[in-house]
Amino acid sequence: MRKEKSMKNWKKIMAMVCAAAMIGGVSAPVWATDDTETATEAAEVTEYTYDMLEKEAYEGTWLSFEPGFDLYVPSDWEVLEVSEEDQKEHGLMFQAKAPDDSGDNMVVTATDIGKDYDTDKMKTELETEETYTDIEKVIINGIEAVVFNTDVTYGLAFLDDDGIMYNVQMGELSDENAEIAQNLFISLRVTETTDDGAAEETAE
Repeated sequence: MRKEKSMKNWKKIMAMVCAAAMIGGVSAPVWATDDTETATEAAEVTEYTYDMLEKEAYEGTWLSFEPGFDLYVPSDWEVLEVSEEDQKEHGLMFQAKAPDDSGDNMVVTATDIGKDYDTDKMKTELETEETYTDIEKVIINGIEAVVFNTDVTYGLAFLDDDGIMYNVQMGELSDENAEIAQNLFISLRVTETTDDGAAEETAE
């Protein structure tokens, strides 16, 4: 029952994220990795690594998020305030928007969906909903994740061992934003394990 309620709550949050796209001190956790994959299963999963990151795609800044992961975010995007209500009710951790009137923006949320879920179950759950397309399980710099599209955003979701799902969404869908979103997602990395050292800024 708790699992079903958690996923229903997550779907509500996903709906909120999509709507947002249309209108414009914790120790690092152990991330879900592909250690339990068989050789055959692993061969079927697309893997992205740090050396595939194209920093020329946009001028970016490394942001470090408190749970222990980093993202390479466009430097000229305006970071928006996250209210306590949005943090508590929607799990919103971060939001930013493009400097122009395009309506392009990104959000990062955290949702407790329980330890019974892994990326395979998360992928299967998404596949039951018509809202999500181009759903694929991937490995990004050693972190298991699921990438997908909604009607208006590009999405990336991944889990930690405490049953927290982190959801990164960027939109709106367009040929230009597809390159930015891909680069943003490929930049996902665990803090303090990269050659570059610590991220330049901390996302608040």
